[in-house]
Amino acid sequence: MQIMLRIRFFLIFCLGLTAVSPIAAQDDCSENVEARVHVDPGHPWRPPFGLDRVGQPLTALVEVTSEKGLAREYSLVGYLRGKEVGRYALTEINHQRRDRTGYFERVTFDAYPDELALFAQCRFQGKLVELTREKIQPPMFEADAVAQPEQLMNPVDLGMVLFPADWLLLAAGQKAFVDVAAISRDRDLPGARVTAWFESLPGEKITEAIRLGMERRSQVSLRLPSASSTERDVLHVAISDADGKELWQKKIQTSRVNKLPYWPEFGAMYTKLRFDAPISVRDFKSGAFSSMGYEDAWAPELRDVVVSLPNGSRFVFWRGSSYIPFWAGKHDTGMSYEWAETSPPPGGFVDSVEPLMDKELRYGRVEIIESTAARVHVRWTYQSCDFLYKVWGDEATEDFYFYPDGFGTRALTLKRGPGVEYELSEIIILAPQAAFPFSFLPSNIVDILFVDGSKRETSFPYPEDEEGKREWPSEMVKKAEGTPIIYRVRLHKDEVATPIYFNPLDTHIAPVIFPPFFDRGVMVTPDYWGSHWPLARGKSTGWTIDDRIFASPSHNSVISWGLHSRPNPVSTAQIETLDTLGRSRLMTVQRWAWLIGMTDASDAQLLDRARSFTVPPSLEIKGGRLEIDSYVSERRAIRLVVDAAAVTVVLKPAVACVNPVFELRGAPGALLSVTFGGRSLKPGEYAWDGHTLWLDVNIAQPEQLQLKFARSPASTR
Repeated sequence: MQIMLRIRFFLIFCLGLTAVSPIAAQDDCSENVEARVHVDPGHPWRPPFGLDRVGQPLTALVEVTSEKGLAREYSLVGYLRGKEVGRYALTEINHQRRDRTGYFERVTFDAYPDELALFAQCRFQGKLVELTREKIQPPMFEADAVAQPEQLMNPVDLGMVLFPADWLLLAAGQKAFVDVAAISRDRDLPGARVTAWFESLPGEKITEAIRLGMERRSQVSLRLPSASSTERDVLHVAISDADGKELWQKKIQTSRVNKLPYWPEFGAMYTKLRFDAPISVRDFKSGAFSSMGYEDAWAPELRDVVVSLPNGSRFVFWRGSSYIPFWAGKHDTGMSYEWAETSPPPGGFVDSVEPLMDKELRYGRVEIIESTAARVHVRWTYQSCDFLYKVWGDEATEDFYFYPDGFGTRALTLKRGPGVEYELSEIIILAPQAAFPFSFLPSNIVDILFVDGSKRETSFPYPEDEEGKREWPSEMVKKAEGTPIIYRVRLHKDEVATPIYFNPLDTHIAPVIFPPFFDRGVMVTPDYWGSHWPLARGKSTGWTIDDRIFASPSHNSVISWGLHSRPNPVSTAQIETLDTLGRSRLMTVQRWAWLIGMTDASDAQLLDRARSFTVPPSLEIKGGRLEIDSYVSERRAIRLVVDAAAVTVVLKPAVACVNPVFELRGAPGALLSVTFGGRSLKPGEYAWDGHTLWLDVNIAQPEQLQLKFARSPASTR
């Protein structure tokens, strides 16, 4: 099926009416210039968006080209029905600020003119000369409608994922409303009305008057009628005049969830997340576009995994993202920490070599290892492949551990050929279809919080320096060599919780800052944008925007560590082993660990957590002993062997110790009581699953922990 390009932009038809009249003008100031005046229709990827676009004033673009400097001063005048409605001195042009091809200036009128005239005048009492006059045909009627539920819910809580931004998603019985904005430019429309109805219930319409005076923008809100149980529906919104003649209509695709999925407060579950739009497919050879059904896109035995955390955060392993996990936000965007991506290997390859190319999930698998009251452990295994699924024998395992405080770890184990370089981290924000980057991304996407408490707030697009490079200040780069960084990421301008990322062994600030994209001479993204991932198939990595934004989710890459800025690993080994192709050879096995979470915690709280993750407390133990691997940062766990029915541990933190985790081997019978600082902890202040103990305590000074079990360990009996 050919993709229909739906450019929802009200002024776009003005392009056909653009006034482009190059002229050669010679006046008494001896200027040879070519001048153009035309309507700037804006760009669909640029603000304003949605209802704010309705009734936008006209913006004119003036272009003056001359081989020499300008001797005259220029002004632009707008007329409406023969009357002047705006006169603007062209300051940029008059100050002779030019680019490589000429002088340019944009002028926005308060009223929408139907005629534009460009004038020039000698700077010293010269005669005002009209260079060009052009008729403009304004849009006679503009309107748009945006529907949304009365109460916003995380789409994942409804069993959905990356739901299209221009659709309406409703839970069973959920109320919704639609906002409608309109303007009539050529006449009053007394008695105009807005009507809305669902296609499944055409007899249940609601209607509301809308006051449409000439040149006056109006906006109304309608509470939508009761919905049927139809899972896939269409909302119709129409404007008609007093005689019932329809002036405008819009159709909004609607999805309903009649039965909410069950998610535990804390835990991991297998599921199959719903996605109602088709998957966009591009033929690799011909470039032709078609689509395929979402339900038929993978082997039926493959499932998704959703990790639910008590603070409401959701961490998702989705088939549509090639199992690359991401935080799924309440406002329908996501954030990924990336994966193990390699440099071009020998033997030839197509596009890039990374797990996002595994669209069919030939190699990627996800497994819930444990999901208990104390800990969740999900394992993702994959091979980096190229566009045509070629692999080279390397493989990666990523273990994600989460605790009831909502924080967890990313533990990456990489088995690779010696000398093969890999990139391990990149801040990537996922977006649903029809979500333009500037419509939802804040300017301060990433905060850089050094563990010494100093902070750098960044703004995107990140500016170029004098040499045209996008680089961090040298003092920040130097500081990162000895002071690890907590990265706080904002995945949506309205999202309160923020993903965080921290590795105490990372001695580099992420060196790659992705530049913005430009189209038709204007900036259209604050950073890298791509439609080849997630979900979409058949498209290679691109370096420009495309209309697939209307047909598929997309992603935005903000910063990256690149191939040569990996943190120091937790462990490294050179071993003779078998690669994924069955070949016996020498390989390098390395492991890294990061602290992760999605939280509304303050900077001070994050600093305490990062320091706690970095430096475990000293211990005095009675009734037990430490394992040889006594602190495992991959699981942020202190490991003990239990030797008695009563275990006493004195914790002596050098830095803040936040929510410590203990792995207890040989724990006998039921845990009868947990006493901390002389106080018995209540259920909810700790979690125990027979092996792992998580404590909801913050420790700033030496404190005593006492554990009592139902019986003595077998080793002592």
